[in-house]
Amino acid sequence: MTNHYAKIDWSQKAASINFETRAFIGGDYQMPSHKGTDCQTFTTLNPATESELATYTDASSNLIDQAVAVARQAFHPWRQLAPDQRKTVLLAVANKIEAESETLALYDCLEMGMPISMALEQVEGAASFLRYNAELIDKCYGEIAPADATIMLALSQPEPRGVVGIISPWNFPLLTAILAIAPALAAGNTVVVKPSEQTPSSVLKLAEIATEAGLPPGVLNVLPGLGITAGAALAGHNDVDKLHFTGSTQVGRQLMVYAGQSNGKPVMLELGGKSPQIVFEDAANLSGLGKALAQAAFYNTGQICVAKTRLLVHENCKEHILAAIKAETQQAFCIGNPLDEQTTFGPIASRKQFDRINTYLNFGQQAGADLHTLTTAGDMPTSGHFIQPVLFDNANNDMRIAQEEIFGPVLSVISFKSDEEALQLANGVSYGLAASVWTKDLSRARRFARDLDAGEISICATTTPAAQPASLSVEPFGQSGHGVLAGRRGLEPYQRTKAVQIITD
Repeated sequence: MTNHYAKIDWSQKAASINFETRAFIGGDYQMPSHKGTDCQTFTTLNPATESELATYTDASSNLIDQAVAVARQAFHPWRQLAPDQRKTVLLAVANKIEAESETLALYDCLEMGMPISMALEQVEGAASFLRYNAELIDKCYGEIAPADATIMLALSQPEPRGVVGIISPWNFPLLTAILAIAPALAAGNTVVVKPSEQTPSSVLKLAEIATEAGLPPGVLNVLPGLGITAGAALAGHNDVDKLHFTGSTQVGRQLMVYAGQSNGKPVMLELGGKSPQIVFEDAANLSGLGKALAQAAFYNTGQICVAKTRLLVHENCKEHILAAIKAETQQAFCIGNPLDEQTTFGPIASRKQFDRINTYLNFGQQAGADLHTLTTAGDMPTSGHFIQPVLFDNANNDMRIAQEEIFGPVLSVISFKSDEEALQLANGVSYGLAASVWTKDLSRARRFARDLDAGEISICATTTPAAQPASLSVEPFGQSGHGVLAGRRGLEPYQRTKAVQIITD
């Protein structure tokens, strides 16, 4: 967090924040048009206090139709803008995001419970990612294909797909939305976003400030709504050309059905994870190891798809490593009010998720694993969905706590004896998002980087989502989804390739 924020009274600022509950379509907020009295509503809650924040009307299929039609109308003018013009607009939006960082961060802090210092980092990361994609616009182009040059010029050229539907999650509300919005817009598409019903406000605000920064009306549209209604309508819409979803594997599968039953649109999925961090004996005394292992598991209270919540540790150094994690957890995390800049460990985002985590704590104990509640700095709040980080020692890979995504601060510890066993354990789940390997042996590091079934491999390192290089492309394995995210190649899923043959003779 920069010094710019040092003297802000975040509680006072939060008290005056406005929650806009209308859909943003065609460059302005639109009142939902429902007939009758049977329309659904939903209310967002502050997970730190359990107090109500705002009540929204679920976006109807008619409103989805309107947003898609507006996006379709805006598509051709947007795609036809000169590349440097589109780049200039998106760079202006990135600057505007930074200018509105306090408000955007507060929305995510209040609705999701993300500590304000972390929320500010996510906003800065979102602006940076958008800026990177804007700079790609005039640097991605087609190719001249080999052909008989005496009679033909053969071209392969990328083009935008059209209208992109995006369904974004609640754990990093603004950042995860931007991870899809930025490349979609940079590639020349228009966008309709259905943010999570738990955390719609920062994405709604994004659409507003993007329009103020010069993004043409209709290019970015945002509709608050429920997944089972608005999300399903967007996924099954016949005039949406591509769908991007970030969320659970179960929902991702259902959205593929909706897409297939409609116009067969391609679906890009970033789904669940159960990522391992593998610690070999030769790395046991690396400086900062305990802190890195704790951060990888407990960052954002473990509510992150790439959380490394399986600790695979060589049996000869397990006790040393566990002691380091316990000590560093107390040093690195401070539980408390998310509006306090000292807080680094906030509440669980919802009562539903809080109950889910506690259910898995029971599963672990019933299976015979040893539960250890870890201590953090700060005072445990007496209200809200707060839970201390937990470590399960003596787990095994067959337990539900080791196989299923919990999405909370729960670390399962499994020991191994050999490199072969470590690799088997690491790959012994259905997911494949990320993994980290801690070893001083370069040959072993390269071998594991090759053989691990995961899209993102860290060697003797761990990074937070906001710190992930925007230039680094990644694609998940297994039931963690498919489609390239970020980097230059992250633009490609939002484009289609057209072959052009020009007869010259």
